[in-house]
Amino acid sequence: MSGTQQHGRKTIGLVLMKSEEAQATVHYVSEECPQIRVQDRGTFFLLETEGTIRIPLAEVEEYLGKPLTMSRFLVCMSSYYGRAHVEDDAFVVTADMSQLEPTAI
Repeated sequence: MSGTQQHGRKTIGLVLMKSEEAQATVHYVSEECPQIRVQDRGTFFLLETEGTIRIPLAEVEEYLGKPLTMSRFLVCMSSYYGRAHVEDDAFVVTADMSQLEPTAI
């Protein structure tokens, strides 16, 4: 079995429909997260990297110039690949499979 098949895919991605919120997110990522590749695909932005994408809403708000709620962010987030979860202040997509690994007793 190859390493990719054994350990899963490491490349993860996030798709944002073009909007004010998406544009602010792209500006944040471009300045603060150089490891994330951003592609303009016409009607949407594709963000990709290996490992983890973490979008802290409070920091994106600074680029947006107005409050950004999680529900509002999720409206423009049309798709993702990886394992997604919501934290109190951020949206996260990761390749980490720690939730599937047995915990030490």
